[in-house]
Amino acid sequence: MRHLTKAILLVAVVLALQGCSTTVEPGQRGLRWYPLTEGLAPETLKSGSYWRAPWNQINLYNVRWRRYIETVDVLSSDNLPITLKTVVLMRPIPEELYFLVKEIGPDFYPRVAKRELLTAIRSVVSHYPMATILEHSSEIAGEVEAVVVEKLKDRHVQVGSVTMGDIELAKVVLDSVPRKQGKEQEREQ
Repeated sequence: MRHLTKAILLVAVVLALQGCSTTVEPGQRGLRWYPLTEGLAPETLKSGSYWRAPWNQINLYNVRWRRYIETVDVLSSDNLPITLKTVVLMRPIPEELYFLVKEIGPDFYPRVAKRELLTAIRSVVSHYPMATILEHSSEIAGEVEAVVVEKLKDRHVQVGSVTMGDIELAKVVLDSVPRKQGKEQEREQ
């Protein structure tokens, strides 16, 4: 009977201690949460296993590069509609994770970065005529990236790249371009 009690107690202790460990995987960072005392601790935990009291937590955050795709309707400098598919690569800065979580929250993209990206795209594209958007797409992407990096520099987020994917010009415009080019060629002759 005594051995059975010890065995049950040992199993209970092992199970309780097993719940007091958290593993931070590669590509993640952890922040300790002490609900009874200081709250969120500023120390960023790297990959590894960490012990904690049963009433405390270690919150895990993904710090890998993530790709966000946005389809944006914009107007060119000649007020013609264009639909752009833009891909931005970004991630939280691992060393600044505590400040990101405290100031913005872990869902930084929909709360802050998306708005800045869409505004930058609309602002930059509005300086180009519709006919030059396709040939200047890499230049436009570079300008958008520079604007987004500048806007997010104090937001604890790192921007890897911005690229323009699909570019859809309005059908009415596409039909009129060959006619316009034909008329210009006739005038030159």
